[in-house]
Amino acid sequence: MKRALAVLAAGALVAGSVTAAVAAPPVIPAGCAGPGNIAPNPSVEQMAGGGKTAPTGYTFTGAAPVPNGTPSSKVPKLYTDGTYASDGGNYALIQTPDRMLSSAYQAQKFVPGGVYTLTDFTGTHTENLSRAGDNQFTGLRFYNAANKVVLENKLKVTHDVNTDRKVARQDFPASTAPDSATSVKFFAETNYNWVKWDCVYLQLAAYSVKKEVQDPATGAWGPKATITAGQTAKYRITVTNEGSVGLKNLKVADPWCATQPSPIATLDGGKNQVIACDHPNVTIDDDGHVNTVTVSGVTSANGDKLGDKTATATIIVKTPPAIDKVGDFVWADTNRNGLQDSGEAGVPGVKVTLKDSAGKDVGTPKTTDAQGKYLFDKLPDGDYTVCFDVANLPNAVSAYKPTKKDAGDDAKDSDAGADGCTAKTTLNADKREDMTLDLGLMPPVNRLGDLVWADTNRNGLQDAGEPGVQGIKVTLKGAATATTTTGADGKYLFDELNDGTYQVCFDLAGLPAQYAGYKVTKKDSGDDAKDSDAGPDGCTANTTLGSGKREDLTVDAGIQPSK
Repeated sequence: MKRALAVLAAGALVAGSVTAAVAAPPVIPAGCAGPGNIAPNPSVEQMAGGGKTAPTGYTFTGAAPVPNGTPSSKVPKLYTDGTYASDGGNYALIQTPDRMLSSAYQAQKFVPGGVYTLTDFTGTHTENLSRAGDNQFTGLRFYNAANKVVLENKLKVTHDVNTDRKVARQDFPASTAPDSATSVKFFAETNYNWVKWDCVYLQLAAYSVKKEVQDPATGAWGPKATITAGQTAKYRITVTNEGSVGLKNLKVADPWCATQPSPIATLDGGKNQVIACDHPNVTIDDDGHVNTVTVSGVTSANGDKLGDKTATATIIVKTPPAIDKVGDFVWADTNRNGLQDSGEAGVPGVKVTLKDSAGKDVGTPKTTDAQGKYLFDKLPDGDYTVCFDVANLPNAVSAYKPTKKDAGDDAKDSDAGADGCTAKTTLNADKREDMTLDLGLMPPVNRLGDLVWADTNRNGLQDAGEPGVQGIKVTLKGAATATTTTGADGKYLFDELNDGTYQVCFDLAGLPAQYAGYKVTKKDSGDDAKDSDAGPDGCTANTTLGSGKREDLTVDAGIQPSK
């Protein structure tokens, strides 16, 4: 089969691409209209009026004016006949006056950047092949918005139907739709009787990309949406195979996605794939942001390389309403467990400040009310930290310190560190308030101790060289109860005690063997830091701990030899 390729456009430079080499020709299914063919009425069997009328879907431009005396067999006409069909019962043909050009067009689906691969079956007669200046072609023409041809891919009709009584196959190089094109048409034209064609088989390798953003208020998807600062911008990317040929290796890139989309390995003709893409926590600086997705590296099952495509969506970012709030409570954690227990009262008069993400004070400082409550409200979305002034507490709790942080239930525990500041809390559309930012203040540490010693000289005082007694059981009674044992140096300690009155009792019934027969030495012999405080029963007098007296490390017991 002879082939010729002409690329031209009526007096203008043609932009576009026609691939001269043809890969393996398409397999045309029986009936021509099978899967993979996008041409309407491909077998020219559809005719509006039936009989030998023009095939449906074609526009005919007949030669004009028609010369006087033109026989009816050469009056410009598009019609169908059945003599030379290769597919079905009909083929199409154009008759025309000699040397006058008549054309027929059939509009095809147009996709920008699409790769079009055409096969048709054409023929003419011997006498036309020998005429000088004959113009008998079929092919594709691409048009711009002004209806000017910007790319033409055509082959001359050279098959003589008289040789085999059928039209013959022509395979065209692939055509890539130019950027300037807006439509494409299959055409047939002749300036002699006749040009004949059948089975227009047109494959299209093409895809489109659409980017949409969701309106949080309505849930609707579109090219633009208004997002409140602090919210997540939710996008979806739709990649659609607009053609009839399968596609592969579609790489999807969107730098604004929190997680980059995975490539699309294959995408069958007519199918699409939707990809979700989120960008969390938009800011006011993102107002007007145009988000662009790029699809690249696409090839068709026929081996065609398709150009990259992009799509965009725009967001408008508005300032969030000042409706957020934080709070809530400062209390006296008298049992120092870090939790708000029944009976533990709020602390009034504690100064509280609110800081933004940059550490700057926001608004007017607050002071806890009579119940220990505080509140910052009418806040815009953002990151906040609450700081309690633990260095300048009210007189009633001036010696108190922050209790342990994050002891359990966030609604009941303390959230401030030793410096009085909480961790950051984020307020936005997902969380409009945080009423769990509390501070527990625990009373100062109270302590009781201190020594059991062997009073070898029986003077009731701790003298140089007199040893401590290890292993003596010591019991605390009164506002709290506890037990401990003296160490190797004879020392003992009860710490973290609540305010209250206490008594210490030493168990002298089980003295170490080396002190067998020892008894309690005389009580209150002099210097309270060095004398013995236990009576004959081993118990001391009461001592009260609290404001003004946080520790008593003079509660001692001496034991002396019986003789």
